[in-house]
Amino acid sequence: MQRHASIGFAVIAALAAAGPSMMSQARADSPSVVSLDRNTLRGEGLERIPAYKKELTVSGMQQLSTRELFSGAFIVDVWASKDGGTLLLKDYPFDQYVQVLQGTTKLVTEEGAARFFAMGDSFVVPRGFRGTWTVSKDFREVLIIESKSLEEGIGEFE
Repeated sequence: MQRHASIGFAVIAALAAAGPSMMSQARADSPSVVSLDRNTLRGEGLERIPAYKKELTVSGMQQLSTRELFSGAFIVDVWASKDGGTLLLKDYPFDQYVQVLQGTTKLVTEEGAARFFAMGDSFVVPRGFRGTWTVSKDFREVLIIESKSLEEGIGEFE
């Protein structure tokens, strides 16, 4: 850790020694940190999306909404279901990180192993997951998926 900190300070010192124009150029070329909007995380401003394919829907999942918070090598979205429900997943098309913001969710593998998650819990649904995914009424989550995988796999749901 100490070595990495020393290298960082050495780079800053070199930029400073090169003069103000070099420092401002380095800042101008750097991507900005993206803050995740608190209101969106609370479910405000989400946009209604179509229900998923009928063959995936066991129950509910008709009142869905989402909003993208970030898009780059991965996407960060807030996703919500007003009516709750259950999806049947035969071969989940991507790895997905989830943090539950509101409500509860249950994932059950084909073999019957069940996992329950509630507000504040985080988990990963791996590519290839087979089973059911149930969410409560008024469920909301923040999710992260690698962009290329999402583009390739989203057709499974539309």
